[in-house]
Amino acid sequence: MTAQGGQAKGYKRSWKNLLLFKQYQLSFTLVMVGVSALLMIGLGIWVLLEANEATTVAMAPVLGEACPELPTIGQPKSDEDAPVVPMHLDDGTDSPPTDVPSAAPADRDAATGSGTGSAADAGSASAQGSAATREHHVAVQIDESSITLTPTQPPDTATHVPPDFADRIAMHWMCRMKKIGSLDELELGRMRIVWVLILSGLALIIGQAIYGLKMTHRVAGPLFKVKLYFAKMRDGRLDKVYNLRKGDQLVDFYEHFKAAHAGVVALEREDIVQLRALIAAAEQAGQGEHAATGELRALLARKEKSVE
Repeated sequence: MTAQGGQAKGYKRSWKNLLLFKQYQLSFTLVMVGVSALLMIGLGIWVLLEANEATTVAMAPVLGEACPELPTIGQPKSDEDAPVVPMHLDDGTDSPPTDVPSAAPADRDAATGSGTGSAADAGSASAQGSAATREHHVAVQIDESSITLTPTQPPDTATHVPPDFADRIAMHWMCRMKKIGSLDELELGRMRIVWVLILSGLALIIGQAIYGLKMTHRVAGPLFKVKLYFAKMRDGRLDKVYNLRKGDQLVDFYEHFKAAHAGVVALEREDIVQLRALIAAAEQAGQGEHAATGELRALLARKEKSVE
């Protein structure tokens, strides 16, 4: 068995022996993860600020767009809002028109004041007319001998429904729903950016941690092997040096170690040959039972065992 022809032993990578040099591997990995986390946090804050600003700018025209107003049903709120019914005098005189207070429908003679009633009755009729004015309006038509009172629709029941009432309501709420949908879509886009940043940061940190441990393991593996070989050499064992596994680092360093180890083994084998010759010469000279010859035999056995 020679050390020069070392081949890779059938060792496979395992998570159990991933941390061969814990202090070195963990410290290096933590530095990598810390730097990556700081860069990701800084980049994430900048991207988040830009996303917030872009979302605010995109929301401005949506919020500024005015929707059609809701239509209202026309209804006078007081007597002043009611339309004024003009009076026309058909007697051909030049006297200005006189406002006649609205009154409830009454007898034609009482309304014309023909003289059959007293002043008290006229005052009573006037008070009743004032009270009726607050209830509804009448259309007044005066001719030569009579006054015709035509009641109109009371103000409190007078309504006006626009012909496109339903269409305007539908347009208003469709506009409102469209604005709400646009705002929700913009907010959803902003939250999507936030979640992408968070998930990307976590993936980067976890990936850096795994990569750091695997990369440092490929460096720590050759160092760990060299450490084991040195421990065996200290105990007088020169085992066969196997090649590194595929993907390991420090290949040049390990090759130098293998060459040095092979040189030591070669020296040990030369010593074994010389010791055998010396012991054989001592036995031929009749000194086979000498104490020095016994020590040579013990040294030879130790060296032969070290290179097995």
